Amino acid sequence: MKTKVRIQGYTSINKIVKIYVIALVSSSIFACSPKTDFITTDSGLRYKIIKNGNGPKVISGQEVLIHETTKYPNDSLVYTSRNRPNPLKILVGGNQVIKGVDEGLLGMQKGEIRKLIVPPALSKRTGNITFPHPDSILHYDIELIDIVDKNKVLPKSDTSVLKIDLEASTLRWEGFNKLHTGGHYGTVKFYSGEFYQKKEKVVGGEFIVNMETIANIDGGYNEGLVDHLKNEDFFDTNKYPIARLYIQNVSYKNESDAIIKADLMIKDITQPIEFDATISEVEGKIQFQTKFSIDRTIWGITHASGSIFGGVADNLLSDEVQFEVTILTE
Repeated sequence: MKTKVRIQGYTSINKIVKIYVIALVSSSIFACSPKTDFITTDSGLRYKIIKNGNGPKVISGQEVLIHETTKYPNDSLVYTSRNRPNPLKILVGGNQVIKGVDEGLLGMQKGEIRKLIVPPALSKRTGNITFPHPDSILHYDIELIDIVDKNKVLPKSDTSVLKIDLEASTLRWEGFNKLHTGGHYGTVKFYSGEFYQKKEKVVGGEFIVNMETIANIDGGYNEGLVDHLKNEDFFDTNKYPIARLYIQNVSYKNESDAIIKADLMIKDITQPIEFDATISEVEGKIQFQTKFSIDRTIWGITHASGSIFGGVADNLLSDEVQFEVTILTE
């Protein structure tokens, strides 16, 4: 009987130990759970990283492209940018969003997603009324689409900024087969753009293109071709939704003809380019016109490249992509 009692006692203790270990492991797991790993800042903002990004970190004074969804604690929707055709463009620290979002964006990297819990004290802009209600705690899901990098150089005080007319400005692309006996053409829309003007002369500028708006307008193959251009073979627009042209230098040959030196970013790869342009004034607005070509393989777009794969097969494509651009200011 004693032996039997000892066995039962040992079994009971063993069960207790197992329960304790399970509880300890469970508590450790839950302690590391995303539900409990919010970081609280000195201002009272709480945030956690849902998805890591990469690249440079956001600093105050930079323009960024973001998507945001705002909800109350009961999960009811206040606002979302997801139903917009384009992400939001904001100046971090520029009093364009509430204080909590301005702070929550700092340190984010491209592709990163953060969840913010914003207390009422941070739910307002400087000098403005609280949004959307004085006692509201707001939950934000923020995705950083990109940092709009101006090489950390803002226009000088003696330089004016002229916004472009997004509806009147056009960007036309054209691609060819290897022998240039056929091809396709289409359009892509600007997301934003601005010229820098000094003493009535354009001296620089920056233009962001929404790669999700690629369209084929030459007739056949529209849907299939556009889907192919948007996937990983070409521009991978889910991962790289924008392209950017930053004008570094404008050298005038005469009153209207100029040589443009710029940096062109496609798929996060930035390369210098140079092209001719005509800059004139039309009804009080700046008109910028140019036509230039690039070698797509320099930006890592090598699908069916005739120069890389060789041969003269019908399915091989030219590396050359032509762009015809007309930009008007507002």
